[in-house]
This record gives sequence, C-alpha cells and structure tokens, in this order.
Amino acid sequence: MNTMPVLDQFIQRHQLDADYLTHASEYFSSALLSIVAHQKQAKKTFIVGINGCQGSGKSTLADYLGTRLSSEFDLNVAVLSMDDFYYSKKQRYELANQIHPLLRTRGVPGTHDMNLANATLEKLCAGASASDPVLLRRFNKFADNPYPESQWPIVDRPIDVIILEGWCLGVQPQLMKDLIYPINKLEATKDKYGIWRSYVNQQLKQNYQGLYQRIDHWLMLKAPSFDSVQAWRLEQENKRQTLKQNTDHKQKETFMTSAEVRNFTAYFQRITEQCLTTLPNQCDWVYELDNKRNIVNTTQPALTKSATAVD
Repeated sequence: MNTMPVLDQFIQRHQLDADYLTHASEYFSSALLSIVAHQKQAKKTFIVGINGCQGSGKSTLADYLGTRLSSEFDLNVAVLSMDDFYYSKKQRYELANQIHPLLRTRGVPGTHDMNLANATLEKLCAGASASDPVLLRRFNKFADNPYPESQWPIVDRPIDVIILEGWCLGVQPQLMKDLIYPINKLEATKDKYGIWRSYVNQQLKQNYQGLYQRIDHWLMLKAPSFDSVQAWRLEQENKRQTLKQNTDHKQKETFMTSAEVRNFTAYFQRITEQCLTTLPNQCDWVYELDNKRNIVNTTQPALTKSATAVD
C-alpha cells in the first residue's frame, strides 16, 4: 500500500519541483473553491473544461485539481483528455484516403471520436455503478493508437466532477474568408487548395460545439503566443523520453526530433492562434503565462462580462 501523501504522489507522477504546489495553491485555489461551490449547487455532475496549447501544463493542472477535489473535498472525480478520443491510426488513414492526406496526423478537430467522447460524458453523468461501470478510453501517443480496452480505467461509482482538458477545447470555427490564405509552410505546400483546413473547420462547427455546451465551468492556460508552443512541445517530448528510461515499459516507442516537433506543431498553429484570440472572453478563469510557463496574470472574464451586463 502506498502511504505517500497524495500531493507528493502527484509531484512524483509529473516529475515536478516541490515548489509547484506552492505556486499552484497560490494561483489555483480560488478556482478550485469556485468549482466546489458550483458543484454543491448543481443537481447533476459538474463538468470543468481546461483549455491550453500543447505543453502549457493543462494535463498537470487537470490532475492537480482532481487530486485536491478528491482528497480535500471528498468528491468523486473523473479526469479526461480530448487526446484520449483520437481515432486509431487505421481510422485516420481511412480519413486521409477519403478526405485529405494531412488527416493521417492526429490532433486537429476531425481526428477525434466525438461520438465516443459524448457517449462517455453521458454515461458518467447518468451515474456509474459497480453493476454498470464506465470505461475511460486512453490513447497511447507513443504507439499512436488507443491502449487496449483491458487497460482503460474503470469508473464504478457516481461522479461528482468531470475534468476535461484539451488543446482545442472550446475553440470556435473561423469564418470562411479567414481560411483562404495559408498561415504557414505546411498549409502552403500540403494544403494548397484549403481542403484540409476547410474540413477541420467544418468538423469544429458540426461535431464539437455540442460537447462544449456540456461544460459548466471553463479554465484557460493562455500562452503568450504560438511561438512558445514549439519549445514547450519539445520539452514534453524530452520529458517523455526521461519517463520511458525510468520505467520498465518494454513496448517499442518512438520519439520526435526537434525538426519533427516543428513540423508537428504546424498542424496546430491555426487553431491555437484562434484559441488565443477568441477563447479568453468565454472562460471563467484565464491564467496568462510567460515563455517559461510562469503565471503573470489571472483574470475572470466571464465574471467581468456578467457584472458589465448587470450594470
């Protein structure tokens, strides 16, 4: 039995410095308490959405909030990631053959199994039990495929709070005129006629908004600009290699070089920039980050907007 305090286990899981807890308590406790207050008033499972670009720390924040909600407030919490609903490699290859070759690469709207994402949220909100458990899908990014179903976590009791995080979570589709011109080399050379970006935008409009509307409370980790994403994503890759070296996983896993990271993040540039421009005003809490991921400002746009409306 592991008797290590839960927050120490959290630090160990994410390979964090101990001072993370000090900063997290300073910046996130108010949001945590607001989630608890809202959850107590809710008559259903309360859903929290966390948006943040790649490498911003949203997965860590989701686990931190989930750990504190369960350990300090005795709430049953399920932590989910949009990443876990990526289509399998085979499904994405089929999409690539039917629509556009760039859909082979996971990440953008249109490469998630939104039917499964919505069904999972519905089942959790309906109330899991020992006789009717809910499986939480998990995606193996090293293998670029879902983990076998036998390795998915099982929820067998009613859930009070769902925390859902994702890099494109909450983003709105662009206007058609904004899709005309490519914004980087990838779009200019691989999506010359705009078929891929138009398809992604249409998927965002048709298949993602319903899930976004389920979310009761929004948090955002706001990067200073897209330029930070490549550096943060490369840090993630290096961290994964370290984790791999320190574990006994025998599964063959591949890692990206810095050049591959630059190419990979180009897929996300358009929507990341759309998030940074449009999403903050929709959120309850926005944490503005500097290039080192330090929080430099905290705002509550939704509260400000509500107060202005009342005035």
